[in-house]
Amino acid sequence: EAYQRVIVEKARIKIAEKIYFETGSSEIKVLSYELVDEIAAVLIEHSDLLKIRIEGHTDNVGDDLYNLKLSQSRAESVVQFLVKAGVAAGRLDPAGFGESRPISTNDTAEGRSENRRVEFLIIERE
Repeated sequence: EAYQRVIVEKARIKIAEKIYFETGSSEIKVLSYELVDEIAAVLIEHSDLLKIRIEGHTDNVGDDLYNLKLSQSRAESVVQFLVKAGVAAGRLDPAGFGESRPISTNDTAEGRSENRRVEFLIIERE
C-alpha cells in the first residue's frame, strides 16, 4: 500500500501526520498538500465509504466563537481541497467543533498542538 500515512479503520480514517494550517487561518500549509492529496487518493480508492465527516478542532486559545468558526472554515477548506483532487463533494461533510472536544490538555503547548486537528469519521459505508 502506497499510502502509509492514511489508514482506513472501522469508524474513521486515521492520518499519521497532521494537516497544518496558517496560524489563525483556514489556509492549508503547502507542507500538508501531499498528505491531503494522499487522503484524496485513499477516498477515491475506497468508494465504499459513502459519507465522511471532516471534523475541525482547535485548542482553547482565543474566543470560543472565533475557534468554532475557525474550525468550521478549516474543515471546509479540507473539503474544498479534496473535491479539487477528485473526491465527490456529496461524500464529504465538514463540521467544526472549535475547542469543545479536546483530546489532550490545553495547559501545555504540546497538548494544545494535539487539540488542533482534523479528524475523518466514517459516517456511512456500503
